[in-house]
Amino acid sequence: MSSKSLSSWFLMAGPIGFFVIIMILWPMVIGSQGGEVSAAEEVADMIANQTLSSIFVMLGSLFFVSIFAGYSMIAWEQSRVPGSSGALASVSSVVFIGITTIAMILTGTLFGIIGGGSENALISETIVVVSNGMFPAIFWFWSIGLITLGISLYLDQKMNSILVGLLTLWGVLMVIMHLLVGVEEEIVEPIGFVVFIGLQLITITFGFFNLKSES
Repeated sequence: MSSKSLSSWFLMAGPIGFFVIIMILWPMVIGSQGGEVSAAEEVADMIANQTLSSIFVMLGSLFFVSIFAGYSMIAWEQSRVPGSSGALASVSSVVFIGITTIAMILTGTLFGIIGGGSENALISETIVVVSNGMFPAIFWFWSIGLITLGISLYLDQKMNSILVGLLTLWGVLMVIMHLLVGVEEEIVEPIGFVVFIGLQLITITFGFFNLKSES
């Protein structure tokens, strides 16, 4: 298997696996998460279901990290292209490598909560708060990575132009979402959900087209 095909499969499998495990199975089996419940409740739910929580975190973390690893691998390959296209891809690669690192740390800290959270409840709750607070940073830099990679691919003219345009557009939409901090949550939340779902679909489609594109 080549680096190109591996990165493509990362992008196709990552969003699907993460969505199924963390967005569907976790709330059904473990409990609600994020802004829906307090940090103390999240910790209690994980401790009450230690084995399943561990399994979900192991699988979910691999799928989550694979998304950014896939993007960084594609950007790294694209950075070999001469000129502005390669330069922008280099920036994108660095950004996605950074996000990959953050994603590893974010998901890895949950093992400490599952294994010994009841003995250090306050520390566990703090870890949950900090972990949840990392997601806006991930999405902010994800947008930067998408925009730079999208422009790089557009300049190279080797991939479907519509898909490249959507990739870049979604990066811009994510930037706009960060500017809507002061807007009422009832308005921003449904828009953010649509942007999030669209991002997953574009990532999967991008992985497919990258797999089928010319070298």
